[in-house]
Amino acid sequence: MNITCPSCGFGRTVNEAKLPPKAVMATCPKCQHRFKFRELPGQPAAVHAPQHEPSGPAQPAAPAEAPLPRHERPAQTAQVQPSETPARPASEDPAPQQRQAPREEDLWKELEALNDDGDEAPGTDAEGPGQTSLPLWERATSGYPLAFAKTFMQVLANPKGFFSAMPVGHGFMKPLLFFLVIIQTVALSQSIWQLLGIMPPSLLTEGLGHTAQAALALILYPLEVSLFLFMDTAINHFFLRLFKADTKGFEGTFRAEAYSAAPMLLMIIPYIGMPLAMIGATVYKFLGLRHVHGASNKQVLAVLVLPMLLALAVAIVLTLVTGRA
Repeated sequence: MNITCPSCGFGRTVNEAKLPPKAVMATCPKCQHRFKFRELPGQPAAVHAPQHEPSGPAQPAAPAEAPLPRHERPAQTAQVQPSETPARPASEDPAPQQRQAPREEDLWKELEALNDDGDEAPGTDAEGPGQTSLPLWERATSGYPLAFAKTFMQVLANPKGFFSAMPVGHGFMKPLLFFLVIIQTVALSQSIWQLLGIMPPSLLTEGLGHTAQAALALILYPLEVSLFLFMDTAINHFFLRLFKADTKGFEGTFRAEAYSAAPMLLMIIPYIGMPLAMIGATVYKFLGLRHVHGASNKQVLAVLVLPMLLALAVAIVLTLVTGRA
């Protein structure tokens, strides 16, 4: 059974056999919203019936007092009453305890819900659309540098769990900001390397002064890469739909690509950082698309490879046409 909070989207997949038999309400450990997670058709009869059971054994005690008129055995009446007096509480005590066992507020504790501090990677025991949880970067209301660092490490250390738990319906802004923080950091590092003369200027800023090159790199590079992000997302999502691998919509594809850009931070390293970042971003994009949409390896591989083959074919055709001209 998949239990999901309708307020914040936190949820997890649990074994229905572990649930208390009469529990129908739960309190979300993240937003404290109390909600009904299932319907029990026979619940009214099951709840009220045990309330009359303790009173049943108390009435048949009257026949036990029938021997009282017999004056022949007065000692037995004195012995029966003390023995029956403690027997009734012993039979009556388990019934109230059994009725109070399925406490609704303790449901999430019994299921070992995830911590709210974000230290535990979401979706570590689920694959596909089972347990969902927003990344800490999107839930944070303060301490954004720490939230970014923790989310960054979750992506790198546990991509399967991170992307499997990725929900949709929360917008594009926070994933885009996560992507822009990485790109802006890379742009700043490249500007420093260019000012120091360690790296050559880009084609767009070649011929300008060092100060102008650095200023334009901080503006043009993030815009250029962000535009490429949306175009690449649109292309990959088109092929996801073509191969019937789309389960989370365009937003799911965008989130997979935005957070899978974490390895691009390697580009702060001069020269060798670029190839390492491209390889890492490709691998994590494969993992992101696969686990966000729950697609197969073959589907995602076709989604990534087919556009490159088409682009290569177009480049070859254009080269042949321009060469003949």
